Amino acid sequence: MNRWERWRAAVRMAVGLGGVEAALPGTVGDGLVAARAGTELDRPWSDQLDGLTTAANLWRVNPLARRLVNLVTSFVVGDGITVTSDEPELARFLDAFWHHPQNQMSLRQYQWCDELSRSGELFVTLHFNEVDGMSYARALPASRIDRVVCAGGDYEAELAFHEMASPWDADFPAGRWWQSAIEDGRLKIEDGESSILNLQSSIVAPVALHFAVNRPVGCVRGESDLAPVRLWLERYSRWLEDRVQLNAAMRAFLWIVKVPGRAIKQKAAEHSRPPEPGSVLFVDKDSEEWEAVAPALHAADAAADGRALRWMVVAGGPGVGLVDLGEGEEANLATAKAMAEQRSRFMRARQTYFGWALATVALTAYNRAVRLGYIRGEERTLSAVRLVLPDISPADNRELGASAAQAAEALMRIGEAGLSGERWKRLALRTVMKFAGEPVSEGEVSEILRESGELRSPQP
Repeated sequence: MNRWERWRAAVRMAVGLGGVEAALPGTVGDGLVAARAGTELDRPWSDQLDGLTTAANLWRVNPLARRLVNLVTSFVVGDGITVTSDEPELARFLDAFWHHPQNQMSLRQYQWCDELSRSGELFVTLHFNEVDGMSYARALPASRIDRVVCAGGDYEAELAFHEMASPWDADFPAGRWWQSAIEDGRLKIEDGESSILNLQSSIVAPVALHFAVNRPVGCVRGESDLAPVRLWLERYSRWLEDRVQLNAAMRAFLWIVKVPGRAIKQKAAEHSRPPEPGSVLFVDKDSEEWEAVAPALHAADAAADGRALRWMVVAGGPGVGLVDLGEGEEANLATAKAMAEQRSRFMRARQTYFGWALATVALTAYNRAVRLGYIRGEERTLSAVRLVLPDISPADNRELGASAAQAAEALMRIGEAGLSGERWKRLALRTVMKFAGEPVSEGEVSEILRESGELRSPQP
């Protein structure tokens, strides 16, 4: 290098720019590309974190936001969701896992359902106990997970999750990587100069599971149930606060005392303090006149505005109506049933997903115990787990029972007309069970007919 090049290199080293090369605009490292928590279709992490933080704060301070979340949990979880199995070994483990003092899933599921609705995501970690082969379940705040690593070409195959560093976790000053349950000890992903290896100091590393709702196809991160109504909840709160302040102002009034100009100073000195409420004033009508002036608010004119704001909240809310918010104005039985039907469909869909999430967590704990040799047997799939879900609405049972009875009576009359045979009996049983709200598979139909003696067992 010549003298000029040596001088420029020395300056660059002095200011800490040695070896730095310019990054092309639009590439990683240019300072313009925002970090994302998932795929390229997900929102930038800053927007995702802002949405999670806002939803949590909204739930804390806004009564309507908390009621929307509580309504979902009340219908989805109800009296509680349980898991069991027809296989004795799996059933024993599921019962032990569900009621273990470190898990208490019968209580924990309410908190998890709140988190799924509030954040749109649920991150669950399983910590293996090497003494008895039991796994302990813990939920991570979605606002702590700033990156999700997926397999190439398959965004649904989540491999690892990065938790941001926290001041109370001195063991991981740069943050912590949690490996996905689909990898479970086999994870090795190169990330620049670092590797996601030895995630924990224990022999059996914890694993994490991720569940999300309200996410578009191609996205990894979910969306809060409060996201569509966040703006309208804030507007309704401001509107209501303004109305409270204005109505409070109606109780305050201004006294205007009219007196001759020569007596203004004298009367001002006499009435330096306004009269107390309820006091009686005796004045000379020719020389003194008192008048109370208060703001004239037409509160009825604002009723339609408040109702319109509430309609925007329930329109974007999680399958609820104004009746669910305690408002019965201009509502009759027909409108209430129409709103209840919409709510029931949404709650059933959410209940199905949340029940699947709970079953996945419990089954993952079982398969880990089998894989590590703590339980004899083989790994199972979700088909071996049976979910016991509470009713969304107790009134449905009466309607379903009446429908099943009517269907059974009609089929019986048709059967008396001469129809018979195995295929007819299968169709009749499936129809009755469908109207009863308990659809059965072909295998279950065969088993019922076989036990009743209507179907011969296959010959060996």
